[in-house]
Amino acid sequence: MRNVSVYLAKFLIAAYTSILAPLLPVFMLNMNLTLTQTGALVSFFSLFNSIPQPLLGWVEDRIGFYHFLWLSPLWIGLFMGALGFAPDYGFLIVFLLLAGTGICAFHPASFAAVKTAGPADRPLVISFLLLAASLGFVVGPSLVTWFVSHFGMDKLYLISIPGILTAFLLFKNIPGIEKDRYRKQGGFDYPIAKIIFPVFPFFLFVLAVSITAMNLYSFVPIFLRQKGASVGITGFFLSAFSLGCALGPLAGSVFANRMGRFRVMVLSAILSVFFLLLFSRVHPASILQMVVFSFLGLFLMSPFSILIGMAQERVPRYVGTVSSFLGGFVWGCGGVLVILFAKIAELMSLERLLGWMVLLPLFSLALLLTAPGFRTGEDGGLHE
Repeated sequence: MRNVSVYLAKFLIAAYTSILAPLLPVFMLNMNLTLTQTGALVSFFSLFNSIPQPLLGWVEDRIGFYHFLWLSPLWIGLFMGALGFAPDYGFLIVFLLLAGTGICAFHPASFAAVKTAGPADRPLVISFLLLAASLGFVVGPSLVTWFVSHFGMDKLYLISIPGILTAFLLFKNIPGIEKDRYRKQGGFDYPIAKIIFPVFPFFLFVLAVSITAMNLYSFVPIFLRQKGASVGITGFFLSAFSLGCALGPLAGSVFANRMGRFRVMVLSAILSVFFLLLFSRVHPASILQMVVFSFLGLFLMSPFSILIGMAQERVPRYVGTVSSFLGGFVWGCGGVLVILFAKIAELMSLERLLGWMVLLPLFSLALLLTAPGFRTGEDGGLHE
């Protein structure tokens, strides 16, 4: 029940995170926002809920994750529900900042809280966490649009109720002894070298994956529209890609137990290159291209839970910190870099940019074959 409670909370937090985008047209209309102001809400929220994660992960590694874990759903639910009361643009940003802080606090705590029987089980447990988050992102936009269309924005505060109930569930099912799991230490000590250097190759690998996935998710719908596809078709493509990304970490962890982690990571990089090349060569907006796009998401994301598990083994004392570096922080970086790739697409063409994306999984493959630590991932944690 312990891990199930964390999975449910992970699903809910991801659903809360996903509801901003479908509410943007409402805010734009009600507050007479420009397109730039509307886009800035997305950028601010992405920064608030991802980039500070390593700092909060470090805090939780030092003083314990227990209170951060069970209070976060309550905090996030209250401030996401408060968006319906925001009287102006400034309050929107403040509420998003506060909700984003709760999201940052929850994700490192969730990785630290899930119980594993041993290193072999860790990637599988992490993959269930990632699957729960992916499903939350899929379900959240549909639920909030249905809610607002039936009850209106003035009742948005009701979406805080699941957060309150989830906080109670976590409080009851996560043993209270976890709050004393880590001894309290005096002074401000953030051993960045001890945390980052042992997992830096893993960080580069996940960064290449996040840049690839974020650019594909952002630019493939535009590419398909340029080729004459309808809005509905682009939505199906994104759903197919999201499904592949959701199942990838779970598939990777299952096959890692049979084939070995290194073989799975190498195979995922090779198949990511293959499906990226195939995507650019099949007929645009076809069913075959949609299937290829889904498999591309699957193989891109299949090493993700393996790498987080390996990083936790490398730095066992800072589980929350390394998980947040390879989780929210990396994906925040990938999201910010979309702006740079958009500029590159303007200089060449979107179709050519998508073709050049193949360089990123090739970089991951080269990293796997040359950097230390990938072959075993078990050459010693940091013991102090």
